[in-house]
Amino acid sequence: MKYKSCKYLENGIAFFSNSIEVCCTSSNIGGGSIKLIENYNGEKINWAELEKKTTKLKEEAQKNILPKECKNCAYLIEKEWEQTNIFKEVLIGHWTYCNCNCIYCYTEKNKEIFNAQKSYSIFPIIKEMIEKGLITKETTISFGGGEPTILTEFEDLMTLLLNTDIQNIRIHTDGIKYSKAIEKGLKENKITIITSVDSGSKEIYKKIKQQDTFEAVWNNLKKYANAKKDSVKTKYVIIPSINDNISEINKWLTKSKEIGIKNITVDIEDNWYKTHINKIPKYIYQLLDYILNSYEKYGMKSCELYERALNMQNSRKAT
Repeated sequence: MKYKSCKYLENGIAFFSNSIEVCCTSSNIGGGSIKLIENYNGEKINWAELEKKTTKLKEEAQKNILPKECKNCAYLIEKEWEQTNIFKEVLIGHWTYCNCNCIYCYTEKNKEIFNAQKSYSIFPIIKEMIEKGLITKETTISFGGGEPTILTEFEDLMTLLLNTDIQNIRIHTDGIKYSKAIEKGLKENKITIITSVDSGSKEIYKKIKQQDTFEAVWNNLKKYANAKKDSVKTKYVIIPSINDNISEINKWLTKSKEIGIKNITVDIEDNWYKTHINKIPKYIYQLLDYILNSYEKYGMKSCELYERALNMQNSRKAT
């Protein structure tokens, strides 16, 4: 039976600093963030009770009843969905500390507080999920909190996931700290990394990241690409009034090509997007089109659209 749903609503779980949710979407009209457990701080999980909640969401979707949080979400599609209680999409994002300070990050204005915030231990939770068969080697594990390479449990987590033969681990990293665990996973063809450089020049990078690490990041990305070119992605978040021009985009594409990047990702800055969702200027669409029409000329294979960029693309198809 076909019905409208998404991979997160069907089989997703996301661990945040104070909650467990279905996904990490946040820019659609409904707001995303369907909470499964609120005020969570690492306590033992009653999996039977949590399964009741996720089953109810899926049963209602089959009746064309979607949560209000899903309204206008770009990831909703109509198809025949596999009925399983295995989590196919797991997001680890339970910590907030980072060694970068991107101007568009929600932690930017209170960086000292977020960097000092303690996180609960995720390792025993993931280990239990593996032992219970809730996570299998077909599960996609994504890291999306603060900076994963400075997470205390990162090396142990990577060892656990790689030894479990998890085939698809997506790591969002700023690239400032080089990780041998990531390099190992890249060589085993189990890891994809995504680094949001958002620039192709040192000046714009420093303006966005508020760090003087441009060369270090690109050097680390080159080393990662040498381990597995197809599994290293550079990301460009279009930030109006800062990097919203073809010149900087070309510099980013050129730098990516120089180190052997074959796949890229694109998005729009979240706060700006939410403010302008009903009045996005034409030139932002033109910049998105420029990237979509140019990446193959730089020898790249794919351009993945993240949530806001995907919303924009879908909205055009619907009109």
